[in-house]
Amino acid sequence: MRGLRGIALGLVIAGIVGGSLYSYFGANVLPQDIDLDQTGPRLVTLSIIAFVFLASLIFGQPRIRDIVQGTIFWGGLFVLLIVGYTFRSDLINGGYRVLGALAPGLAVPQDNGTILVVRGASGHFRLDTLLNGTKTQMLLDTGASSVVLTYQDALNAGLDPANLLFTVPVQTANGSALVAPVRIKTLSVSNFRLTNVRAFVSRDGALGTSLLGMSALDRLSSWRIEGDKLVLVP
Repeated sequence: MRGLRGIALGLVIAGIVGGSLYSYFGANVLPQDIDLDQTGPRLVTLSIIAFVFLASLIFGQPRIRDIVQGTIFWGGLFVLLIVGYTFRSDLINGGYRVLGALAPGLAVPQDNGTILVVRGASGHFRLDTLLNGTKTQMLLDTGASSVVLTYQDALNAGLDPANLLFTVPVQTANGSALVAPVRIKTLSVSNFRLTNVRAFVSRDGALGTSLLGMSALDRLSSWRIEGDKLVLVP
C-alpha cells in the first residue's frame, strides 16, 4: 500500500510540474513574451495548492490540527518566497552593504572577468592590494592623478627611504606639499596585476591612507561605480 501511495504521489508531482511548464511556456513561444514577474508567482501558488490538496487525498484525510499547522507553515513559507522575490533587488543591495561592512576592501573576482569591490561603512571604496607583494589597503581616489603612498606603506613595500626625494610640489586638501616620485614594481588588485606603476610617496605622517589614483585606474580597460559597487574591468 505504501509503495502504491509513493507511485501515486510521484505521478501527482510529475503532473503538476508538467502542467505548470506547459501552461507557462505553451502559450509563450517567443522569449520576449515570457513574463516571469506576473506568471511565475501564480504558477508557484497554484502548484503548492494542488500538491497539498492531492497529497492529502492520497495519504488520507488529515485532522483539523494538521490542516491548521500545514496552512500556517506553507502559508508563511509562501509569503516569505513572494516577499523575497518582490524585493530581491533591495535584498541584493542590502547584502552588498553588509559585505562592505564585514569585509571592507575585499576585491571579489566575478565569473565575467570583472572585479567587484563593495563600498565600506565609511562611504568610501577601500581596496585590498598587494604592493610589491606586501598587503596594503588603499583608498579609491579618482581625483588623484597618480597613486600616492603613505611613507610607512612605501617602506613596507621595500622602497628605500634614502631614494625618496621630496621634490615634487602637489596641491592637497590641506594645502601645498612635497612628495617623492617613485615607480612601483607590482601592484595587484585581486587577480589583476600591474607593473611599473607611476606613484608618489608622501612625507611621514602627512597622509593617513594610501590612495589608488588614476595612474593605476587608467591601466584598466574600464571601471565604473554602480551604487555601492565598484566594478573594475581588467
